[in-house]
Amino acid sequence: MKHAAVPHRRAAARAVSSAAPRPHLEEKTTVLVRFNEVDALHVVWHGHYANYFEEARRAFGGRYGVDYTTFIEHHLAVPVIHLHVDYFAPARLSDTLEVTARLFKSDAARLDFEYEVRRKGAAALLATGGTSQVFTTPAGELLLTWPKFMLERLTAWEPLWKLP
Repeated sequence: MKHAAVPHRRAAARAVSSAAPRPHLEEKTTVLVRFNEVDALHVVWHGHYANYFEEARRAFGGRYGVDYTTFIEHHLAVPVIHLHVDYFAPARLSDTLEVTARLFKSDAARLDFEYEVRRKGAAALLATGGTSQVFTTPAGELLLTWPKFMLERLTAWEPLWKLP
């Protein structure tokens, strides 16, 4: 049974790298795996990858002016409505991870990120994933159009979008 999972993992890794190129912005951050994030075998518990994605998204927001403080100042909530993670190899206690967050250009008023997790300085993927976020009022009412300040950011980002 153990060998049956290997082709699936390889296929998933190929799917990440063979996707059609899409304009994106990216930011990287490093995360040190801490003792409280691992199990008895010193392997990172799967649920912590959502936190690693969050750290990369936070670094992205700091670089591009769309951090949580900015959203709050504009009276917005930006909840995650979708999260997925694909695991390829375990991160371990005391690893320094490099987490890349890529925001993909979209006409829809939503933030679609994809993530890659590697050991710092290594090429091999440990995990990949994605999140989607929407804009709502603090009361939870969905906004169907981009907030004004985000339209300003999108205009400023126009020359920065890049293809892989």
